[in-house]
Amino acid sequence: MPRSSARTVIPLFILAAHAALHAMLGIGGWLRPFELLSLLLLGANLVIALCLWKGSWDLPSGTCTMLLIAGHGLIGQRLAPDSLTSGAMLTVNILIVYVGVKIYEHLSRLHFAAFAGSYLILFYIFLTRMQNAEALFLLFLMGLAATARDFKLLTYFWAIVLSFTACQPYAWETTFSSFLILTALFSIRDSNWNPASVIFLVGGMALLLFVLLPVIVLMAGEDPRNVVAMLKSESVRDALRLTAVTATISTVILAAFCVPLAYALSRLDFKGKSLLLALADLPIIVPQSAAGLAILKVFGKQQYLGGIIFDAFGIRFDGSVFGICLAQIFVAMPFILKGSLAAFESVPVALEGAARTLGASSFSAFKRVALPLAMKGVVAAAILAWARAAGEFGAVLFVAPYPETAPIAVYNLFNSVGLVQTAPLVTTILLFSLAMFLALQILVKLAPGLTRREGSGA
Repeated sequence: MPRSSARTVIPLFILAAHAALHAMLGIGGWLRPFELLSLLLLGANLVIALCLWKGSWDLPSGTCTMLLIAGHGLIGQRLAPDSLTSGAMLTVNILIVYVGVKIYEHLSRLHFAAFAGSYLILFYIFLTRMQNAEALFLLFLMGLAATARDFKLLTYFWAIVLSFTACQPYAWETTFSSFLILTALFSIRDSNWNPASVIFLVGGMALLLFVLLPVIVLMAGEDPRNVVAMLKSESVRDALRLTAVTATISTVILAAFCVPLAYALSRLDFKGKSLLLALADLPIIVPQSAAGLAILKVFGKQQYLGGIIFDAFGIRFDGSVFGICLAQIFVAMPFILKGSLAAFESVPVALEGAARTLGASSFSAFKRVALPLAMKGVVAAAILAWARAAGEFGAVLFVAPYPETAPIAVYNLFNSVGLVQTAPLVTTILLFSLAMFLALQILVKLAPGLTRREGSGA
């Protein structure tokens, strides 16, 4: 059919069918033929038919709009819960028709199929499976119209839809998690892209975020005013301050002894080395409560060694800051030792040998060659040790429940007031820990630059 004939025949056919069905359904009692909205819809199709006949409206979008108006006038408005929702549904669907026609004309058929399929799925979810969800249907249709031109945007859109329909009551938390995974996925450089790595990345991130979901839910669901109130509490500030100070002191002590030990273990072979490495992992295996009891058994004020230290130096470990540091050192030692050992083992021994042939002493070769090259791994190991020390609960509870560190403060508050009242304190500690850990991670990024500047100035 020639296009000029189509502009005349198709609109007239739709208009005639609309008018005939309007009369028939009115006679049958399905609709009121002289209702204002029904007459306005019939009049709107008459105007569009005239526009198509004059050529002032393109045929595809005009034809689809006429079919939509006719369908709404004959059936759709009867299904809407009220006139306001009926008008909104018609308006939004006209927008959807316009967007669909433009996608069909200017983009690929795959884009159009994704757009049409998305519309049908939204219709099924919100109008078939859910009750009284017309407003949500319209809202998500607007989102579909805004994102359908780009597959990445459409993927983010469907992440929101699934989060708010299938993942209640954790919609916002699931949205955040899915957005993080999609952003990582879409930002992969083409040169590094391969199917196996992408699958491993998505699967690993999904498991990681699933494990962290309780933390995300807790932090997202807490009122910021409660967190501010907690930060104003002197006892909370003291607990956070004590946690940061003792964890830092413990990490410094561990670094002073474990980093040189890790270097020695990476360079020397001797009998019992495997046993020593196995013993270094013992604090990871020992339950926290058992670790606390073992420390008290040796370093308690009433015990032999603990009594000697107290008599000679006036230092007691049970119920003191010294005991907190001792418990933290015990549980955090494997992290800094094994991490530093792996970092030093990655530094070729031949580089130190070359420095020695140029006149450097063994200490100078360690300071100027091995340590700078291993610095990033050593700092990362120290950060893990700090985090492990700051989060220690079981051993500290047995050795020094007072003064309170942050984990002990949470335990005591939970025992006294319960879960709901403890949640603001937990959120505050989580935010504090996250801020500290991010700051320490920045040090890892700066470590290579610091070592380069040190080397250049040597």
